[in-house]
Amino acid sequence: MLQQSNIEIIDQLIDLLNDIELPVYKDALQPLHYSTIGQHVRHITEFYLCALNGYKNGVVDYDARERNTLIEMDKDFAIQTLENIKYQLQGLNLDRNLILKNKFSGNESMNISSSFFRELTYLIEHTIHHLAIIRIGLNEVYPAIEIPKKFGVAHSTIRYQELEK
Repeated sequence: MLQQSNIEIIDQLIDLLNDIELPVYKDALQPLHYSTIGQHVRHITEFYLCALNGYKNGVVDYDARERNTLIEMDKDFAIQTLENIKYQLQGLNLDRNLILKNKFSGNESMNISSSFFRELTYLIEHTIHHLAIIRIGLNEVYPAIEIPKKFGVAHSTIRYQELEK
Protein backbone atom coordinates (compact mmCIF):
# COMPACT_ATOMS: atom_id res chain seq x y z
CA MET A 1 0.00 0.00 0.00
CA LEU A 2 2.77 2.45 0.89
CA GLN A 3 4.63 1.66 -2.30
CA GLN A 4 1.40 2.16 -4.23
CA SER A 5 0.80 5.57 -2.64
CA ASN A 6 4.29 6.66 -3.68
CA ILE A 7 3.77 5.32 -7.18
CA GLU A 8 0.45 7.17 -7.50
CA ILE A 9 2.09 10.45 -6.49
CA ILE A 10 4.94 9.88 -8.91
CA ASP A 11 2.34 9.16 -11.60
CA GLN A 12 0.69 12.53 -10.86
CA LEU A 13 4.04 14.19 -11.52
CA ILE A 14 4.69 12.17 -14.68
CA ASP A 15 1.21 13.05 -16.00
CA LEU A 16 1.91 16.75 -15.44
CA LEU A 17 5.30 16.50 -17.14
CA ASN A 18 3.67 14.85 -20.13
CA ASP A 19 1.22 17.77 -20.30
CA ILE A 20 3.74 20.63 -20.22
CA GLU A 21 6.20 21.73 -22.87
CA LEU A 22 9.96 21.73 -22.31
CA PRO A 23 10.19 25.56 -22.21
CA VAL A 24 7.69 25.57 -19.33
CA TYR A 25 9.68 22.84 -17.57
CA LYS A 26 12.87 24.89 -17.82
CA ASP A 27 11.38 28.34 -17.18
CA ALA A 28 12.72 30.20 -14.10
CA LEU A 29 9.46 31.13 -12.37
CA GLN A 30 9.42 34.39 -10.43
CA PRO A 31 6.87 33.17 -7.82
CA LEU A 32 9.28 30.30 -7.05
CA HIS A 33 12.23 32.65 -6.54
CA TYR A 34 13.28 31.86 -10.11
CA SER A 35 13.57 28.14 -9.62
CA THR A 36 12.24 25.91 -12.38
CA ILE A 37 9.76 23.05 -12.46
CA GLY A 38 12.72 20.95 -13.57
CA GLN A 39 14.69 21.84 -10.45
CA HIS A 40 11.81 20.76 -8.23
CA VAL A 41 11.45 17.54 -10.24
CA ARG A 42 15.19 16.88 -9.83
CA HIS A 43 14.91 17.47 -6.09
CA ILE A 44 11.96 15.08 -5.74
CA THR A 45 13.61 12.47 -7.94
CA GLU A 46 16.91 12.57 -6.12
CA PHE A 47 15.24 12.11 -2.73
CA TYR A 48 13.70 8.90 -4.06
CA LEU A 49 17.06 7.82 -5.48
CA CYS A 50 18.70 8.44 -2.10
CA ALA A 51 16.05 6.35 -0.34
CA LEU A 52 16.47 3.51 -2.84
CA ASN A 53 20.24 3.66 -2.51
CA GLY A 54 19.82 3.64 1.27
CA TYR A 55 17.62 0.57 0.98
CA LYS A 56 20.57 -1.20 -0.66
CA ASN A 57 23.34 -0.05 1.66
CA GLY A 58 21.43 0.57 4.91
CA VAL A 59 22.11 4.32 5.14
CA VAL A 60 19.86 7.05 3.72
CA ASP A 61 21.62 10.38 3.22
CA TYR A 62 19.45 12.99 1.49
CA ASP A 63 22.29 15.51 1.73
CA ALA A 64 24.41 13.32 -0.57
CA ARG A 65 22.21 13.84 -3.62
CA GLU A 66 23.88 13.73 -7.01
CA ARG A 67 22.22 16.98 -8.14
CA ASN A 68 22.05 15.71 -11.71
CA THR A 69 21.19 18.72 -13.86
CA LEU A 70 20.16 16.44 -16.73
CA ILE A 71 16.98 15.68 -14.73
CA GLU A 72 16.11 19.38 -14.51
CA MET A 73 16.98 20.16 -18.13
CA ASP A 74 15.65 17.10 -19.98
CA LYS A 75 11.99 16.39 -19.24
CA ASP A 76 12.07 13.02 -21.03
CA PHE A 77 15.08 11.90 -18.98
CA ALA A 78 13.24 13.00 -15.81
CA ILE A 79 10.18 10.95 -16.81
CA GLN A 80 12.37 7.93 -17.59
CA THR A 81 14.09 8.25 -14.20
CA LEU A 82 10.74 8.53 -12.39
CA GLU A 83 9.45 5.45 -14.25
CA ASN A 84 12.56 3.57 -13.14
CA ILE A 85 11.98 4.64 -9.53
CA LYS A 86 8.40 3.32 -9.71
CA TYR A 87 9.70 0.00 -10.99
CA GLN A 88 12.28 -0.23 -8.21
CA LEU A 89 9.71 0.53 -5.50
CA GLN A 90 7.60 -2.49 -6.38
CA GLY A 91 8.10 -5.54 -4.26
CA LEU A 92 10.55 -4.09 -1.73
CA ASN A 93 10.27 -5.21 1.88
CA LEU A 94 9.18 -2.17 3.90
CA ASP A 95 10.33 -3.71 7.15
CA ARG A 96 13.98 -2.90 6.52
CA ASN A 97 15.83 -1.02 9.24
CA LEU A 98 17.92 1.90 8.04
CA ILE A 99 20.08 4.68 9.37
CA LEU A 100 19.14 8.22 8.36
CA LYS A 101 22.30 10.30 8.09
CA ASN A 102 21.84 14.05 8.35
CA LYS A 103 23.71 17.25 9.09
CA PHE A 104 21.27 19.67 10.69
CA SER A 105 23.85 22.35 11.42
CA GLY A 106 27.55 22.76 10.92
CA ASN A 107 29.58 19.78 9.80
CA GLU A 108 28.53 17.35 12.52
CA SER A 109 26.61 14.40 11.16
CA MET A 110 23.82 12.63 13.04
CA ASN A 111 22.77 9.03 12.55
CA ILE A 112 19.10 8.41 13.32
CA SER A 113 17.38 5.03 13.40
CA SER A 114 14.77 4.74 10.68
CA SER A 115 13.16 2.20 8.40
CA PHE A 116 12.28 2.00 4.75
CA PHE A 117 8.63 2.22 5.82
CA ARG A 118 9.33 5.54 7.56
CA GLU A 119 11.34 6.92 4.64
CA LEU A 120 8.59 6.08 2.14
CA THR A 121 6.13 7.85 4.41
CA TYR A 122 8.40 10.89 4.49
CA LEU A 123 8.77 10.82 0.69
CA ILE A 124 5.01 11.03 0.23
CA GLU A 125 4.84 14.21 2.31
CA HIS A 126 8.01 15.65 0.79
CA THR A 127 6.80 15.01 -2.76
CA ILE A 128 3.32 16.44 -2.12
CA HIS A 129 4.96 19.56 -0.68
CA HIS A 130 7.01 20.07 -3.84
CA LEU A 131 4.02 19.31 -6.08
CA ALA A 132 2.16 22.08 -4.24
CA ILE A 133 5.05 24.45 -4.95
CA ILE A 134 5.02 23.44 -8.62
CA ARG A 135 1.27 24.05 -8.69
CA ILE A 136 1.71 27.57 -7.29
CA GLY A 137 4.34 28.43 -9.88
CA LEU A 138 2.31 27.10 -12.79
CA ASN A 139 -0.93 28.72 -11.60
CA GLU A 140 0.79 32.10 -11.34
CA VAL A 141 2.82 32.06 -14.55
CA TYR A 142 0.91 29.61 -16.77
CA PRO A 143 -2.74 29.78 -15.64
CA ALA A 144 -3.94 28.16 -18.86
CA ILE A 145 -2.27 24.87 -17.89
CA GLU A 146 -4.89 22.65 -16.30
CA ILE A 147 -3.69 20.97 -13.14
CA PRO A 148 -5.73 18.17 -11.53
CA LYS A 149 -7.61 19.21 -8.41
CA LYS A 150 -5.73 16.78 -6.12
CA PHE A 151 -2.25 17.61 -7.47
CA GLY A 152 -0.07 18.76 -4.58
CA VAL A 153 -2.79 18.26 -1.96
CA ALA A 154 -2.09 16.16 1.14
CA HIS A 155 -4.07 12.96 1.58
CA SER A 156 -5.45 14.22 4.90
CA THR A 157 -6.70 17.41 3.22
CA ILE A 158 -8.39 15.42 0.45
CA ARG A 159 -10.14 13.24 3.05
CA TYR A 160 -11.22 16.32 5.02
CA GLN A 161 -12.57 18.03 1.89
CA GLU A 162 -14.54 14.91 0.98
CA LEU A 163 -16.12 14.84 4.47
CA GLU A 164 -17.15 18.48 4.13
CA LYS A 165 -19.21 17.77 1.00
